[in-house]
Amino acid sequence: MQNMGNAGDYLIALDDGHGLGTAGKRTPYIPSIGRRIRENKFNERVTIFLKMELERCGFRTLLTAPTDADTPLKARTDAANSLGADALISNHFNAFDGKFDGSGNDPEGHSIHVYYNDSADRRLAEHIAKYLKQGTKQVYRGIIEQNLHMTREFNGPAVLVENGFLDNEREALLMINEDFQRETGREQALGVCDFFGVPYVAAGNPGNGGTTPISDVPGSGDVVGKRVESIYRGAEGLDFYSRPTFDDTYRVGILKYGYGFPTIVRTLKVEGADMYEVKNSRGYVFYVTASPKYVKVVGRG
Repeated sequence: MQNMGNAGDYLIALDDGHGLGTAGKRTPYIPSIGRRIRENKFNERVTIFLKMELERCGFRTLLTAPTDADTPLKARTDAANSLGADALISNHFNAFDGKFDGSGNDPEGHSIHVYYNDSADRRLAEHIAKYLKQGTKQVYRGIIEQNLHMTREFNGPAVLVENGFLDNEREALLMINEDFQRETGREQALGVCDFFGVPYVAAGNPGNGGTTPISDVPGSGDVVGKRVESIYRGAEGLDFYSRPTFDDTYRVGILKYGYGFPTIVRTLKVEGADMYEVKNSRGYVFYVTASPKYVKVVGRG
């Protein structure tokens, strides 16, 4: 465990492995549901539930890949390092031979991957493993040292969690089980809390966030439904937030030049400045400046 501190002192980078359309990253065909399951559908959901858990406990979070695109690995770790994240958790689902071989013949279980001889990685992994082993019955495959980009290139404690096997039919079906998704996010959050010496705040308990006075901007309906893109060319990118505020506590990611959100929901007046409430391609809500100095609106409403 690290020194005791307030959860708000720590920024946790959250990474959902691959992208929605990444080639090959899906289960075999599952007859009982009549389709395959894409790996990122699970990775993304667990990451969002983990984000909710950590923010309720007071942590700040950063999404390293907030869109459906398969964000390059270097861009993910660069974002986390540039914003000074204190830890990184990358969620994945493992694979072996790409086919179901039948009960007792398929690989199974979860594992936590760290970089070679990295004591901080291992400590974080141990705290998370403590809770993963208490959840849904799965084979625990241990903490595995491996040369992976996400754990090697991040400048702090990092783990990559393989939450099961795509080519084990029982575990594959867990990927679309919301109870399992939420449980996994909660178990990982418990481990992060232990690692940083921060009390875990269970669902239903008061959170740690304050409130920011906001109001709708009259006459701004002509941008609703349109796309907003960053026109900011600074190397550090344009910040976006999980709440309607410009407080860095709730900064969750950055937009590079030309990147943006497909849907503007509304325009708000926040802390004396205009801000867009937006949705990404997955339907999750974020907030970004509406200043024409930094963004442009494109498309039809």
